[in-house]
Amino acid sequence: MANYTIGDMIFETRTARGYSQEELSFGICSTSSLSRIENNAQVPGKRIFDALMQRLGVSESIYSAFISREEMELYRITQQLVWRLERLDFKEVDELIHELEGQINEWNVLERQYLLFAKASILMKEKHDNESAESILMDAIHITIPDFEPKKGLKRRLLTFTEITIINSIALIKCENAEETTGLKLLLELKAYMEEHEIDQEEKARKYPMIIYNITTILGKKELHQEVYDLCGEAVSFCVEHNKLIALPYLLTNKACAAAETNRPEEAGELFQQAVTLFQVCKKSGNAEYIQSVASSKYNVKIV
Repeated sequence: MANYTIGDMIFETRTARGYSQEELSFGICSTSSLSRIENNAQVPGKRIFDALMQRLGVSESIYSAFISREEMELYRITQQLVWRLERLDFKEVDELIHELEGQINEWNVLERQYLLFAKASILMKEKHDNESAESILMDAIHITIPDFEPKKGLKRRLLTFTEITIINSIALIKCENAEETTGLKLLLELKAYMEEHEIDQEEKARKYPMIIYNITTILGKKELHQEVYDLCGEAVSFCVEHNKLIALPYLLTNKACAAAETNRPEEAGELFQQAVTLFQVCKKSGNAEYIQSVASSKYNVKIV
């Protein structure tokens, strides 16, 4: 029996999804390189393989035998960055950024892309410097999608998980910089992309709820409260189904506000209480206190 190779896996998954070689390889590697990979004439580096499989909606978890020591070290640092960024641990993030910078070279374009995203995240979330962050994020996305322009949207293109994360951040900055129409359009396109494409469930469970949260935050500012209520309800159910806690209290908060705005005071109180409890469990006392303040001052709802 012939061995089942990486090339076989990529080819079969790509053709099953109905994607062309040009769609899959765009910005990651040349079409000729992808052809050689699929024909087992070339073994891709780990990050190239990660990106290709992510665009195919498949998690990267089955090919450690093909990883060099250097790639393993880059992977270790990048995974630590992902973990720390999710938890807003900026001191550790800054240290990991310096460590990653010392490892990558001009050929490590996908590591460089994530490195730029990490730098932009610090500027956004810790320094509150959206202008510099947006410039870095655009540099990052142009590494693999050189023709990306926020106002033109996503077009019909496959995306890696990192590309989705970067575009989500660009959309948020647009919304905060009085370009709400552009930002909301990008977020809605990301939502549709994740619903319409076959995507690894673990990655979808990490990213999809936060995209919904971002959308509902903007819709809430537009006083589209029923839409917020309905979307948050769906996203809360998604989080519960997939056992994902990070986005859940934020979604519960938005749903609580929408419930209060649509004359559901008792439900609003229950939702605010659930959000506060989850924030407390996650040791985010600042978030919990803020929600208690909003519930009390704006909606006359007392939360313990």
